Amino acid sequence: MNGKMKRTKTIIFVSLFCVITLLFSACAPTVATSEHALEVKLIAPTTRVNQGHIFDVQLILSNPGVYNVHISRITLPKELMNGSRYIGSNPALTLARNQIGEGLVAMDLTIAPTGVERFTFRFEALQSGALSGSGVITTDEKNYPFVVRMEVAGVNPEGWQPGTSPLTTPTALDLIPWQSVVQIEAIVDIDGREMVGWSGSGTIISSDGLILTNAHMVLSDRFYQVKHLIVSLTVAEDAPPVRSYYASIVQADEALDIAVIKPHQDMNGNPLDYRLLNLPFVPLGDSDDLSLGELTNILGYPGIGSESITLTRGVVSGFAAEDPYGERAFIITSGIIAGGTSGGLVVNESGQLVAVPTAVGSGDLDDSTAECRPLMDTNRDGYIDDNDSCVPNLGFINSLRPVNLALDLIAAARAGEVAIAAGNVSGERLELPERVIFEDDFSDPNSGWSSFVDKDGETKYENGEFTIMVKQPMDLTWSDQEYLYDPIFIEADLRVVDASGDADFGFICGLQDHNHYYLLEISEDGYYAIWKQSGEKTIFLVDWTYSQAVAGGGPFKLSARCGRDQLVLALNGSVLASTWDAEYEPGGTGMVAGTFDIQGIKVAFDNLKLIIE
Repeated sequence: MNGKMKRTKTIIFVSLFCVITLLFSACAPTVATSEHALEVKLIAPTTRVNQGHIFDVQLILSNPGVYNVHISRITLPKELMNGSRYIGSNPALTLARNQIGEGLVAMDLTIAPTGVERFTFRFEALQSGALSGSGVITTDEKNYPFVVRMEVAGVNPEGWQPGTSPLTTPTALDLIPWQSVVQIEAIVDIDGREMVGWSGSGTIISSDGLILTNAHMVLSDRFYQVKHLIVSLTVAEDAPPVRSYYASIVQADEALDIAVIKPHQDMNGNPLDYRLLNLPFVPLGDSDDLSLGELTNILGYPGIGSESITLTRGVVSGFAAEDPYGERAFIITSGIIAGGTSGGLVVNESGQLVAVPTAVGSGDLDDSTAECRPLMDTNRDGYIDDNDSCVPNLGFINSLRPVNLALDLIAAARAGEVAIAAGNVSGERLELPERVIFEDDFSDPNSGWSSFVDKDGETKYENGEFTIMVKQPMDLTWSDQEYLYDPIFIEADLRVVDASGDADFGFICGLQDHNHYYLLEISEDGYYAIWKQSGEKTIFLVDWTYSQAVAGGGPFKLSARCGRDQLVLALNGSVLASTWDAEYEPGGTGMVAGTFDIQGIKVAFDNLKLIIE
């Protein structure tokens, strides 16, 4: 039986079915007489839209026929495109404009019989009056026209510009510009597989797509290499964001924890025409004008996945200083927000962007309710579980980075400059006390440090140095002595004898047993960290942070302070990191080295001093 015979019999059957059915109920004859058919339904606002407000136009395309319908293009009316500002669509589509101003969406879409496809286009109303025009759905067989008709009320105040809060009598929504908030997903490479490592939030600050966010949301770290950044647009208050663009980093300052990124292609890999992007952006405010008790609205996405945008209200409850950023390095808010909101939008009562939520120096990083996605075995116990350190969106946030500190980065991004500044030594000096209670140049093999050798590692006095070798991957080896002082300072010269590529080494202190201790370390690949082992759980007090000074390759003069009130790690006298931990107890103090994926590190220590106040 060939195809033509089969098709004829099918039509006869359907027609006969309709004849019989018409005797008892309604049967649409157009379905039976059309081999290729498309029904187009348009849903547009039925009441007047105020100028400057956001509105949606939805196209519902259904196939009532008996054969597939292939759609090659959607053409939106030029009247709609000229009288409004296109914001985006769900699903995300690439929209271009032709010479007469129509909006063109090229596609390769097949709708099967009884199939339905829905497209929602979002606009901002710009021109008042009647907005009416015809669009077309183009298929392989024919064109299907549709008509858009709506009214825009003229409430254009003096000084209003598209993309800003537009109304003379603003509503609450106008001062909470949720349309400008985006979700950012970092796609990381884990053992050759690309997956979502973490997500955060960002704010569109220009119509051509510049997005302000946190640096730690978009930069790679020691364990997780970011392969792609995906930006999802907010198309509705009560719906998940829509993946729309791949983005790249334009400016980033790791120490400030601020970054500016920009979309460079759509989700189909097509390059963007920034002249036509026209995204909804938020105007910048003056964070120095914020005062105690002032209301702020904080918007962002709380976590990875299907969550919709969230709003947290808070008041300015204080300010925090940080060198070198001055007395207003952080704005403290009464609103407590989930870690995924890091990088999001903080607006004042005028709807202006005044700050960026950031997890740096804020929040409870060990809260059990925090978003946590361990992807690697960071505590070297052979398992990837909740005992490993989390990816960047840890904890809860109550600190905001003032936007005024980001103005130089924003200006550079707008000028098209690209720069990434890694975290570096602060310039602060670690002043060591004068009371040396123990000093060792390791010329005497009986000075008290334990030596051993087995299949896992080796510690020994060797040629006037003390060496630690770690022979297995994912392992730690140390040698310590018990000096129960609080605080205690330790200093030594370090050099790598045999490199493995990604090993870490430094000092151990507060050692209670093999499952409770503090490590202050640097790494072969240029990072530093302060962390503790508490039972089976690894907790990073200062996560692995890149430093040009550490990346220099040594030899190093490393020093540290261990105490209940402060833990400090310094390189060549300059502070790398400073933190504190309430659980700290004096304990064993000594030298440590460890491996991750590659075994075979050997580190030599010399001229070690233990000092107390």
